[in-house]
Amino acid sequence: MERIPFSVGNEGRQVFWNAETFETFLFLFTAIALLIFAYGIYRRWQLWVALGKPETRLDRLPERVKALLINGLIQVKTFREPYPGIMHGLIFFGFMVLIFGAAFDASEFHIAEPLGWAFLRGTFYLVFSFLMDLFGLAVLIGVLLALYRRYIRRPDGLGYQGKPDNTADDAVVLLLLFGIIMTGFVIEALRIRVTSPSWEVWSFGGWMLAKAFTAIEPEQAKLLHKATWWTHTFLSLGFIAYIPYSRLLHIITTPANHFLVSLKPAGYNEPIRDFETAETFGVGKIEEFTKKQVFDSDACTRCGRCQDGCPAYLSGKPLSPKKLIQDLKTFWLTQAPAAAAARRAVGNAATGAGETGGRGIVFKALDRIDAAVDRMGSGTTAGAASAETALVGGVIDLHELWACTNCLYCTENCSASIEHVPKIIGMRQYKVLTEADFAPELQLTFRNMENNSNPWGIGSHLRADWAKDLGIKTLAEDPAVEYLFYVGCSGSFDDRGKKVSSALAKILKAAGISFGILGTEEGCCGDSALRGGNEYLSQTLVQANIEVMNRYHVKKIITTCPHGYNALKKDYPNFGGEFEVYHHTEIIAELIAAGKITLKKPVEGLFTYHDSCFLGRYNGIYDQPRRILRAVPGLKLTEMERNLAKSFCCGAGGARMWMEEDIGERINNLRTDQAVAAGAGTIAVGCPFCLTMLSDGIKDRKKEETMAALDIAEIVWRAMDLEEAQPVAEACAAPQ
Repeated sequence: MERIPFSVGNEGRQVFWNAETFETFLFLFTAIALLIFAYGIYRRWQLWVALGKPETRLDRLPERVKALLINGLIQVKTFREPYPGIMHGLIFFGFMVLIFGAAFDASEFHIAEPLGWAFLRGTFYLVFSFLMDLFGLAVLIGVLLALYRRYIRRPDGLGYQGKPDNTADDAVVLLLLFGIIMTGFVIEALRIRVTSPSWEVWSFGGWMLAKAFTAIEPEQAKLLHKATWWTHTFLSLGFIAYIPYSRLLHIITTPANHFLVSLKPAGYNEPIRDFETAETFGVGKIEEFTKKQVFDSDACTRCGRCQDGCPAYLSGKPLSPKKLIQDLKTFWLTQAPAAAAARRAVGNAATGAGETGGRGIVFKALDRIDAAVDRMGSGTTAGAASAETALVGGVIDLHELWACTNCLYCTENCSASIEHVPKIIGMRQYKVLTEADFAPELQLTFRNMENNSNPWGIGSHLRADWAKDLGIKTLAEDPAVEYLFYVGCSGSFDDRGKKVSSALAKILKAAGISFGILGTEEGCCGDSALRGGNEYLSQTLVQANIEVMNRYHVKKIITTCPHGYNALKKDYPNFGGEFEVYHHTEIIAELIAAGKITLKKPVEGLFTYHDSCFLGRYNGIYDQPRRILRAVPGLKLTEMERNLAKSFCCGAGGARMWMEEDIGERINNLRTDQAVAAGAGTIAVGCPFCLTMLSDGIKDRKKEETMAALDIAEIVWRAMDLEEAQPVAEACAAPQ
């Protein structure tokens, strides 16, 4: 093929320089690499579909495509952590550009030049060369950052309980990437050494490296170039072939997981809908997870971001969200091959075909490769488990299972969109509903909920006693109100909770808000029962509340408890409870903004706000509580180190409020320590569970004289300065 000579103004380079005779071999080896890649994906696909219940994850396609673009392509979640985000971004975006560059090269050689449309010429070529070297350098820097982080810096997230979980596969992947980029630069440098065009200064990486080869004679440089060219080729093709058998598979599984992400509200838990017909409940076997839940484990990159903020892990409990997912993956890989083989056998019997002859030999050889790579990639985070090992209590230790506070930190901060909490709740349901095996404290809690519709077991006839002197009507007395104030169990029975209920009721009355309560007709919201694995009890409580609320035609609800707020908003619609639900911080923020309440009395001091998990990560309410606190005169606000979406749990969620914490540090004490470190004198909260846990933490840390915990409603009511002083004569009068 006659080529257009290169010259100034027509700058370019010959694609396949010094390697034109290798084109046929390149096609052959590329076909082999792609065959191995395709086979690996095919076998992995068989494992993905072998186990698990079906689940619809192909609805609302525009939203799924958006999630794929934002987190799979732009990688917004990955960049939430600066160091690993930049490191991964350099590798990912650099490699993407290099792949497109290789495609340009191929199209130039095989399509454009034969048709006389060559485009890698002149200014375009110079910019192209510069970008290829720039992004090649970016990948190289990213790989070096990854090597430093994994093998020298070794953050805890890349291990478990202080021990690194590095595998041979991790090293192979990084060294492959390093080898591909370095040989690419060497090839470029040797070509420049021989051809010496003046414009190749734009290929700055190869141009600078070429200076190291000035002592090599051109013919020797050409021989070395050929050897390096083949090395680079085999490394690149090996990289492609290796993808399905290594951690590189996340190039496919992680974007797919972003596409398949749940579009339900954050923390949504699918209810059990077949109590009348099911023989078992929850998840006791790997195949009782949904296919998407199983696929989650293969999307995990072991980055450890979930573990970095897990309150259970950081307080010394055996639970690590990363380890849990990896243990599930290891167990799945012991179970899925037999299930996949059974599916293939059924398919072969139906078609009258089998893996015989030469095809069978090839498949067996590739199977051996697959098994060898699986052994190389097995990390220390996942313990060995045979196919006979029990899932719950075997693969997943019961201490792990019950340590979870359902804080949602793992899911919120997972760069692969893995959904951890529903798996934990599913396994808890199995232990509670199928095996009746759970902590004695929860047995008492559930019994109290069954008998008196509250976890303390206090008589339900006392539920409205907190409001006796406040002039608040029940809906039975006046159903024509705008809002139902759903008080909840803490607000009705706990001494501190009753003060919060009183403060909010006074604020609403002062603002002229039309509201009422259910009084003794109100029941427990059911959240602790649901998250403690007792879905049956939870549904019973939910349906009882909905029946009462619908009887009074309730439309709008205010609640002080984020747990009740979340349940009413997300769980109740599953059973016909369609309401507008507001947290009291949302209402108070609106009242202040509308001028319906005035904060006139200074509340002096340095305050810090604790983000409740069920208010923040579950429902995105971060701004309103802070706006309220900033509106209080005299109040100075400071943030704890862990705040907003990275806030640290108080330790009460996931039914842990009712269970003993006998392993490691108490989570509420760690959160109190963070408030102390912030220098705050008062911890402001928007949750009765948090109020209890942090008040206990203050006592445990002997800080009662210098620190307190207050609900935002208490702070606002104090700032409104409307509390009427009781007359002295009335206060001192003896009973008649």
